[in-house]
Amino acid sequence: MDCIVILTIVVLNALIGFYQEYSAEKSIAALRQMTAPQARVRRDGRAVVVPAAEVVPGDILELKAGDLVAADARLIDASALKCVEAALTGESETVEKSAVALLPVTAALGDRVNMLFMGNSVVAGQGRAVVAGTGINYELGRIAELLRTATAAEKKTPL
Repeated sequence: MDCIVILTIVVLNALIGFYQEYSAEKSIAALRQMTAPQARVRRDGRAVVVPAAEVVPGDILELKAGDLVAADARLIDASALKCVEAALTGESETVEKSAVALLPVTAALGDRVNMLFMGNSVVAGQGRAVVAGTGINYELGRIAELLRTATAAEKKTPL
C-alpha cells in the first residue's frame, strides 16, 4: 500500500512539474514574440511592418511616438519629433529632431539633430527617415566593435 501511495505522489508531482514547465515555455515564447523589435518601412509605395533585422540602408522608416528606431537614419521629414538618446549619448532630456538641419558627419553625436540612432525611442511627434547604417555601420555597432577589439589594458578602469 505504501509503495502505491509513494508511486502515485511521484507521478502526480512529475505531471504537475511538466505542466508548469510547459506553461512557462509558452509564456516566454509569447513574450519574445511581443518584444521582438519591428519597424514600419515604406517599400513598393506602401508602409509595411518588418522585423528590425530586415531593415536595410535606403529603406524609409516611418516613425511615431512610442516607436523604437530600428537603424541609424537621416531625417527627411519631421513634425515635432522628439527622441530619447540616453542609451547612446547619456542625455537624460529628450532631443528635438529636425529634418532641416544639415550637419557635417564629424559633428558630435549629441549635436546631430538631423539623425536618428538605433535603439533610441521616439517620445513625441512623427517623422520619416532614410536608413543610413545597419550592422557594424551604425553608431552602437561601432561602439560594440571598439569594445570587442580593445586590448586588456584599454579595458581597465581606474576603479
